[in-house]
Amino acid sequence: MDFSLSSDHTTIADLARQIFRDQVSDSYLADSPSNPDTALWKVLGEAGLIGLSLSEAASGSGMDFIAECLVLQEMGHVLAPVPLRETLLAAWALDQAGQHEVLRDVVAGDTYLALNLGDGPAHIDGLLSGTLPHVPYAEGAARVVTVAGEQLVAFDPSDSGVSITQERTTSGRPAATLQLQNVAVTPLGDAELTRCLKQRLQIATAALQLGVAEEALQRTAAYTTERKQFNKPIAAFQAVSHRAANGYIDIEALRAVLDGAMWRISAGLDATLQAGATRWWACEMSHRVSHTAQHLHGGIGADLEYPIHRYFLWAKQLEFDLGGAGQQLAAMGEHLAQTPGSGITL
Repeated sequence: MDFSLSSDHTTIADLARQIFRDQVSDSYLADSPSNPDTALWKVLGEAGLIGLSLSEAASGSGMDFIAECLVLQEMGHVLAPVPLRETLLAAWALDQAGQHEVLRDVVAGDTYLALNLGDGPAHIDGLLSGTLPHVPYAEGAARVVTVAGEQLVAFDPSDSGVSITQERTTSGRPAATLQLQNVAVTPLGDAELTRCLKQRLQIATAALQLGVAEEALQRTAAYTTERKQFNKPIAAFQAVSHRAANGYIDIEALRAVLDGAMWRISAGLDATLQAGATRWWACEMSHRVSHTAQHLHGGIGADLEYPIHRYFLWAKQLEFDLGGAGQQLAAMGEHLAQTPGSGITL
């Protein structure tokens, strides 16, 4: 078990950081860019960052899950308006099922994928009917990957049997409720593939949350060293420095469990409990760090012309995307009750 990054991992993280920092700035976000930003999405495709972990048959690079999570962390730092998390995970499932043809345009950055692993609609004789709520980036996606009974399936949201109703979200990320009526689906796999994909989704979301929180705390540290009260920086006051230090501890705790979870997935090991623990830490950390950033910015933190509020909104969106911290603990408890002696092992 070695959590150190390879030279390839470092190169990928550096490339992602350079692209995101060059393309996404506070002023860019203040102008309310289109979401998804198709120009940025194309840049990511040309850089090879969309097909990182896909097979060569799908025009991918064959990298591991760790590489994907590193890119998501960098995305979280800048709050890039692209469907990267959803596409990376849905593309992996399609690749596992041998659906390579649809992935070539995705990898090139010409289109993207949507994903929802909540309780899906009814699946009868290869057709899907029912309601699929809160599907991020559903409109315009080449495929939506979802769960139908015991199967993981994919369908085209432009099918005539799909009715799309836009939703308003906390962070401004596009999402929709889909009404399905006899929509043809492509079966991708059984409950085992669904289980693996859910673990990846939990861990990938935590990686994205880590990037959001790191940037929020770094900006808070910079602000509190510049903002003066009683003739000295407010960071010099113990209450402020302790609050920020607690946020740093939360971030490093998440990083530790995230490293272990990413490694297990990349090593082909089951990560049911590790994914749950990582997701629990991510929810707890997101809540505390986002509130710390807001509070230590004082009144300016509530000013919509100041950028820190966007990190708060993203943190809250991601905190509850897959269920909050309490739901993660409940799921882990149920797993332990059903599989005695399973415990967390490294």
